[in-house]
Amino acid sequence: MAGIISYFAVTDAEFWTGILLIAVATVILLLAIRPEREYSNLPRGTFPEGDEPQATRQVSGGEPPAREQVPQMRPAEAAFVVREAGPHDITLCYLLDLAMRGFIELVEYRYLSRGTPVVVIVYLRGPDATCSPEERMFLEHLAVPGSMENLPYARSHPFDARRFRGVLEGMGVPPVGAPSARLSGLRRSISDKFAGAVAHRIHEDYRWFRSGRERLSSAGALEFIGGLGAALVAAFLMLTSSLHSFWLIICVLVMLLGLATIWGAAVRTTNGTVASDQGRGFRRFLVSPAPGTDLAQLAQYGAWAVALDCVHEWGQSLERLSVVDDRPISELLPNIIRTSGPLTYWHEVADFIALMRARLHSAPESADTKPGQFTGYVGWQDMAPGGDR
Repeated sequence: MAGIISYFAVTDAEFWTGILLIAVATVILLLAIRPEREYSNLPRGTFPEGDEPQATRQVSGGEPPAREQVPQMRPAEAAFVVREAGPHDITLCYLLDLAMRGFIELVEYRYLSRGTPVVVIVYLRGPDATCSPEERMFLEHLAVPGSMENLPYARSHPFDARRFRGVLEGMGVPPVGAPSARLSGLRRSISDKFAGAVAHRIHEDYRWFRSGRERLSSAGALEFIGGLGAALVAAFLMLTSSLHSFWLIICVLVMLLGLATIWGAAVRTTNGTVASDQGRGFRRFLVSPAPGTDLAQLAQYGAWAVALDCVHEWGQSLERLSVVDDRPISELLPNIIRTSGPLTYWHEVADFIALMRARLHSAPESADTKPGQFTGYVGWQDMAPGGDR
């Protein structure tokens, strides 16, 4: 040991301090990387029945079997438990799911023939018993046109509801609901509320993620950021002074251990593994449905395609099935409308979802998540006279 200390030309106190930092980072990593487990006596993707304890084993790896049944969760929950999706995709899941269930319409709308299209949310009906608390809140606000848009956006981008209705009627698609919000100006706080509600349900109610994983991830993040910053300082001091390489090595090791902790801390409970297997198995079905799969049923899974990150592949599956089932898209997806022309091919539905992803919160005025930026829920009809209407 004395030879190692002499080689690095550091004091005993410096050497053991460095070793202590490595030891602490290693302990945190070992706490974080406990392997996931699955039920040993149940098929993958099957929740146990009753409260009897079930034998478990370390996850065997590989892809779970394809699953044609919808997973036992909502699309937004699958997005979180399978790939820890962020607020943006979780909101898209909610919007598409509500559209497929007939609560809203999603309309691609162009103010000008060559202008950038917007996506308008059209309110159709209020919440029912199938709605989650956050869906109920969202729909109740949508009942007041404009209140889900951040006020600065609504003022700087006035919406002409009469012209909107005229465009739809000119297409032969008379609106059956009221235009209520545009994705570009939809409040960012809405996405944060959706994501927070999903995360709370999965962590606290379902307990699909191991308790304490956020703290371990946070510790790993601190190690990574602190190690990276300290490594840059150490490298600079090595070039400009007599600092030895010992501290650069320590900083790099702490940084790498922190990075490994971040990745390793995302460990699900046994039930969380079942939920993940259900989602991954359903993704395999969306990507490669069996011949003869009902086209109308598969077309209703747009929210699941977003949740499981396979929108393009889902569109290709629909294209293949449409070779023998040529029902028009407008019949199967009546609540997705494009004013630039009717949806003719199924890949255009995937393009529509890509447009939704691009337009959601795209306006800077949609931001209302920072302190002091919330402007209150004000409908279009309640805006001050002369203020852009």
